[in-house]
Amino acid sequence: MAAAATAATVFATPATPATRPVTSIVAQARVSTVDVYRIPGAKRPFVELRNPNAVGGPLVFLVVQRTKGWERVLLPRRPNGSTGWVRDRSVALALDPYRVVVSLHSHSLQVWKGAKPIHTEKAGVGRSVLPTPLGTYYLVDLLKQPDPSGPYGPYAFGTSAFSNVLYSFGGGPGQIGLHGTDDPSTLGTSVSHGCIRISNAGITQLAHLLPLGTPVRIAP
Repeated sequence: MAAAATAATVFATPATPATRPVTSIVAQARVSTVDVYRIPGAKRPFVELRNPNAVGGPLVFLVVQRTKGWERVLLPRRPNGSTGWVRDRSVALALDPYRVVVSLHSHSLQVWKGAKPIHTEKAGVGRSVLPTPLGTYYLVDLLKQPDPSGPYGPYAFGTSAFSNVLYSFGGGPGQIGLHGTDDPSTLGTSVSHGCIRISNAGITQLAHLLPLGTPVRIAP
């Protein structure tokens, strides 16, 4: 990714196709602990996040607002949509031309590069009682699975979204994942505990394409 520009991050909504290139700004931690503040210039952070993260990957954020010396970022924690301010000196900035749009109604996932859709496929999403949460999130981590033919397929992204129903699942905190599947017949249906399932071929392609920090928009 190229060095970051000074413009604020811009998101395209799934209902309105992009008419010009859309680029996001990703911030990757440069230090072992990133202090997060409620406002720029605050005396004390309200949370400290470790780098590497809990699964051993780099700590990354999606930038949503900028001011001199500071970045307002989405945080990989509850409640969904949490933000905070980090100092420029604690992160390295880069541009990301990609974004992922998931439509729950059409059970589909689409990847955009700038103004161009480059990948579309059917997706399995959360059931009505265990819904996939709506909103704008980002890719937090990527794990290659030990069994590529297992329930999560060959790769699983963790996102900054968390279930609004499950606060613990499979030994984790109810984090929403984007992963493959061992049952392709479920794609295009409401079947999961909230995670987003796509084909194993699709998740393999995305694992080699999308940088961490890429926005994920979950639409009705």
